[in-house]
Amino acid sequence: MKKYFRQELYDLDAYVPGEQPDPDSKVIKLNTNENPYPPSPEIQKEIDRIVSQGLLRRYPNPVSRDLRNEIAKHHGVKETQILVTNGSDEGLAILFRAVLGKKNTVVTPYPTYSLYPVLTEIQMNGSRIKKIPLKKNLHFNFKKLAKAKGALLAFAHPNAPTGILEKKEDLVTIVNQFDGIVLCDEAYIDFAPENSSLIPEIKEFGNLIISRTFSKSYSLTGIRVGYLVGSENSISLLSKLKDSYNVGMIEEYIALAALKDQAYFLSNREKVIRSRENLKKRLKLLGFGVTQSEANFLFVRPPQNNPKELFEFLRKNNVFIRYFTDDISKNFVRISIGTEEENNFLISAISDFLKL
Repeated sequence: MKKYFRQELYDLDAYVPGEQPDPDSKVIKLNTNENPYPPSPEIQKEIDRIVSQGLLRRYPNPVSRDLRNEIAKHHGVKETQILVTNGSDEGLAILFRAVLGKKNTVVTPYPTYSLYPVLTEIQMNGSRIKKIPLKKNLHFNFKKLAKAKGALLAFAHPNAPTGILEKKEDLVTIVNQFDGIVLCDEAYIDFAPENSSLIPEIKEFGNLIISRTFSKSYSLTGIRVGYLVGSENSISLLSKLKDSYNVGMIEEYIALAALKDQAYFLSNREKVIRSRENLKKRLKLLGFGVTQSEANFLFVRPPQNNPKELFEFLRKNNVFIRYFTDDISKNFVRISIGTEEENNFLISAISDFLKL
């Protein structure tokens, strides 16, 4: 068959997201780190307002102005330091495209978010990924990261899939030492202790870019809204690469309503954290090795060292968790935090598996 596209496209290994069952299927879905609780009820008012006023016939604001201003106020930065994006993945794609010229190197701890290698490859310009394996305790190897050279250093904070939160001072040291752009991907930061974010460090480091999303802690995975935070100069340059109207009107105002309803957000956040700590204790009692996660998931090693078998058993029993096959992660499974009822069902199913 004749090939009409670039050879790099045929050779590309695309990103594989977690399995998405039919919304109507009766499964307990703990595989893609979604929030188990619904988003703010204030959202419905914004949807009704937009629809009733017939505003959907108009283009949205090209920079999501009202949402951008509220995000800036929330973080204590200027609105010109915020780029609202179509999910955090668009922000990451823009950043990789902006930084990576021909045959550039992206440095990452390994494992971390598995989209980074794909974003490197899809530049189709010979750029490569340099993976710095985690230490045996699954923490970043800061000594080796400090020696690595590249155009971009990318990591998740807390890390994924481990959920481990590195010390802020260690991350700041790396940002200061790295001679290139540093991406700190804070998709799960809202489940970590207060003041863990690196956003305050933006004012000191012009090479630092923070990525955030409304998907996880705000229960808005379905609308695809995220944002980047950086210096005014960096955000101005990155804005040149976004689509003209990259975030829809309904999406903007849904996210805005959720962001303003901080009381509801904090209540849900605390429920997830309490469930996480409770599930951690119960899994340890069953003999699992459990990381000190500060995210909305747990990275665990089954007591019989058979993670793939556990993954397959649970799936047959309508419980979806995540299993990765790479060198380090293959000994673990990742379990998203569900409701208390979902977590109870999970523990019961795991107990049945261990008795086999």
